[in-house]
Amino acid sequence: MKLLTWPQDDIHNMKENVTKITLNERIGEDAVRIRFVVDWDSFEPGQFVMVEAPGGEVFLRRPFGIVRVAKGEAEICVKIVGKGTAALAKASVGAPLRAIGPCGKGFRLPDKGKTAVLVAGGYGIGPLFGMCEALKKSGIDAILYYGAKTKTHLLYMDELKRTGANVVVSTEDGSSGEKGMITDVLKKLISGVKDPALFSCGPHGLLTAVAKIGMDIGAATQVSMETYMACGMGVCMGCVCRDAKGDFVRVCREGPVFDAKDLKWDK
Repeated sequence: MKLLTWPQDDIHNMKENVTKITLNERIGEDAVRIRFVVDWDSFEPGQFVMVEAPGGEVFLRRPFGIVRVAKGEAEICVKIVGKGTAALAKASVGAPLRAIGPCGKGFRLPDKGKTAVLVAGGYGIGPLFGMCEALKKSGIDAILYYGAKTKTHLLYMDELKRTGANVVVSTEDGSSGEKGMITDVLKKLISGVKDPALFSCGPHGLLTAVAKIGMDIGAATQVSMETYMACGMGVCMGCVCRDAKGDFVRVCREGPVFDAKDLKWDK
């Protein structure tokens, strides 16, 4: 199997920041947002940072999509699922933090005249929040389809409205928006969207469904792949997926954002 390589110069764009936490607040049932000082002032929506969990209980860094960068601070959304994320959620303002970023490839903005159709599942809203802000700055119309298990798992709702995106919500239990899967809502409504370009971030099942919808209607579709990562720099080969030819590609280096047509999808 062929493994695609990444130019070594790209590694030099990532920076190790020994920094401090400036904000740590709960924003959902099991999520917090954390801001920390960085010495870079821009990023591509969809890029991520590798963050070291405080306390030394967890050896490997954890990847988190960048929500935004403003006034010298980066923001990430952390879902509390284990020791590392629990340690981050408990870290106090002013606590030291080590982070490497921005990492990977982000989303590419669509041409003007296209309608950006964003599809987020649960905590996949983080990278797509930055995309909403970038689309607003570029004057490109955006529709955000946002699905979650229940209302308490919907994040950044008030701030999303301020981006100007048309937000369509569904929850599996019907506690907010339409009851059911957001991809089912997308299937029903996509025919009414003029010149759509699709962008998605969330669980693998959601990405698979969005990729199929995009390919069925002939729309350019970009997906941000979710996977476990160890190094975040393409060295350990622990985050590979298969491209359309069956070759291995690294999510942390060739991705995390890919054109859906360039990947192999389960039938």
